[in-house]
Amino acid sequence: MPVQKACNHRLKMTRTCRLAIAIAIWLGLLASDHCNAQTTIGASVVLDPQDVTVIVGERQQIVAKVRGMIAQAVRLNFSKEHTDLVEIVPNSILMSPASDGFIDRAYEVTLLGLSPGQFDLEADALPTGLIDDAAAFVRVTVANSQAIIVISSVIGWIYFAAWTVSFWPQMIVNYRRQSVVGLSFDFLMLNLVGHSVYAAFNCALYWSGYIEQEYLDRNPRGLNPVLTNDVAFSIHATIATLLTVAQCFIYERGEQKVSRIAWGVIVIFAIVIVVAGILVGTDTFHWLDFLYVLSYIKLSVTLIKYVPQAALNFRRKSTVGWSIENVLLDFTGGMLSMLQMLLNGYNYDDWASIFGDPTKFGLGLFSVLFDILFIVQHYILYRYERWLYWTASNPTHPSAAQSNKTLLRLQFGPQDTTVIVGNTKNVTLRLHGPLSERVTVNFTQTNVTNGNYYVQLTPDSIEYVPPTSNFIDRSEHISLHGLRAGIFDLLAHLTPSSNVIDLSQAFVRVTVAKSWTLINVSSVIGWTYFLAWTWSFWPQIWENRTRASVVGLSFDYLALNLLGHTMYAAFNCALFWNGSVQAEYLHRNPRGLIPVLANDVAFSLHATFATGLIIVQCFFYERGQQKVSYTARALMTVFALVVLISGVLVATGTYLWLDFFYNLSYIKLAVTLVKYIPQAVLNYRRKSTVGWSIGNVLLDFTGGSFSMLQMLINGYNYDDWESIFGDGAKFGLGLFSVLFDVLFIVQHYVLYRLEHFSQ
Repeated sequence: MPVQKACNHRLKMTRTCRLAIAIAIWLGLLASDHCNAQTTIGASVVLDPQDVTVIVGERQQIVAKVRGMIAQAVRLNFSKEHTDLVEIVPNSILMSPASDGFIDRAYEVTLLGLSPGQFDLEADALPTGLIDDAAAFVRVTVANSQAIIVISSVIGWIYFAAWTVSFWPQMIVNYRRQSVVGLSFDFLMLNLVGHSVYAAFNCALYWSGYIEQEYLDRNPRGLNPVLTNDVAFSIHATIATLLTVAQCFIYERGEQKVSRIAWGVIVIFAIVIVVAGILVGTDTFHWLDFLYVLSYIKLSVTLIKYVPQAALNFRRKSTVGWSIENVLLDFTGGMLSMLQMLLNGYNYDDWASIFGDPTKFGLGLFSVLFDILFIVQHYILYRYERWLYWTASNPTHPSAAQSNKTLLRLQFGPQDTTVIVGNTKNVTLRLHGPLSERVTVNFTQTNVTNGNYYVQLTPDSIEYVPPTSNFIDRSEHISLHGLRAGIFDLLAHLTPSSNVIDLSQAFVRVTVAKSWTLINVSSVIGWTYFLAWTWSFWPQIWENRTRASVVGLSFDYLALNLLGHTMYAAFNCALFWNGSVQAEYLHRNPRGLIPVLANDVAFSLHATFATGLIIVQCFFYERGQQKVSYTARALMTVFALVVLISGVLVATGTYLWLDFFYNLSYIKLAVTLVKYIPQAVLNYRRKSTVGWSIGNVLLDFTGGSFSMLQMLINGYNYDDWESIFGDGAKFGLGLFSVLFDVLFIVQHYVLYRLEHFSQ
């Protein structure tokens, strides 16, 4: 019985196997027939070329190419959504096969330009399923003028050449001087990082077929955005910056080095790159996302890289060592780049590419504003220092002899330094000018009580002997050893004293800190909240563009915000650039340093520009019944009267210009106190935060919180609590803004979350 069962089992298995083999052979033949059918039956249609430019009032030919096997006639219909831009003749094509069902034919289509614009002209084949029409599209650009296209192309090559050449004047200046003193190492390092990641982005998207295909998968009808000149420029920029960095190891560089702030920023960028790489390795990110991260780092570097150089020029009161030709070429490139965008906006009626998503235009304008700052520094603010350097470098010139008749000057450099308790820091004291008798320099530390000094000085006095020429130019190093935390002025006195001695810069503001670690933490926090506040304007701009609406955004808030930032920008620009206003400030604060830094100017100008862009959006997008209220108009009228009265007082000699700009700063403070109220009330009335960007709020909250945290850290590190609690206006305003941000967060995520979710 077991043997019989085994035989029956084998018989069943044999039959089953035979049946399975037969089914497999049949499926294989069926698959083979199916494959043969795919190669012999079916056709495709392509529009050629797939990118065409038409001039208004002129005609342009395209061709619809069809090839393959079709069983019946097929009609190709062109889309009619953009008939206001072009007239299409014919607007449909009947494609009939030969008797054997095979077709290989090209049909001409004429496009007549009607009005400027850009769109995709699509064609659909009916009945569907008989022909592949995936490539039946063409990107059409309708332009007002062929001449403007040519001019735009010429402008593009000019600014490409200007930006490319702009790296070399700095290297030539370094070579001629055999020195890089005056060139910010922070600027160089940030520039190297920016151009390196930009080159990596361009090269990968240009040469890697895998990444290019990934981009095209996400943008099926897009073109690779990276062109040959983008790759060439970024690689050249990286090499040129590397050569400039190499010069820093060869030529004189003084005590210059990359600051801890710059290293902190670079470390943050490095961490972002490493995290992005890990996300790629874990398949959370694609390589294209990794490259996008690199491009965002490039944008961030562009926003901040000029700040260190502008600050260095300000601290040195000189642009010697910083090539003005570099600046002029960069300025030329930036201006022509924006001009090209404006020309293209008019020619193609494509203003949305500028004002709808203004990142490129805004970055170009931001760079141009810094170039203007450098030009003002070079030709207006510090031209005297530049002239002194030139006469010193050309002693045989008559102007050099004339310069010897200047006053005897005693000055510290730098005039602002930081010392750590228990460590030593050097500053330089320079005596320059005519000297005919022996003099002694002694030092005084301000704010010292009961002999409790902040630093120990070595040497504690210096004696100068007049040279045979009776003209001295001598520098001495002074060592400052930190004893206790605090902030004070170190003053230098010359004995015997004389009215022909210039002591206006014979002081150095010394900050004695408890820890370098806290300084670094404070610096990172400072850059973090600067970037957070700077970027906080753009989520609202993006949300308005995405929704094509500004409904939900308070116009009162916008108007007050524009007024506040405008006043703040005017105050910063005047105190940073205007020599007479600076002189008045220093006259009232003899040992003071100008309180406005380059990043204050950059932030306030950017804030005014970004707020202005949002207001421009209000004229283009849906706004419903919203308008500026009478209350806000009355408040702004009061502020306008204050400005007007202040101007009258200046004109009558009652006020000085510094008082006028102080009043502008008070208006800024007042606006900060009231500007959020209209938006909070509007959210409450609508029971919704739709239209009010929570990204804006979160970035502002981050900036405000970090600002207060920095103040507390500095108060502890410098033992300077009075700057917070003695004059709590800044701390109080920061806290006030943060509380409003908390209110907006509660409104968005707690009170009105259902309304937000439904939208």
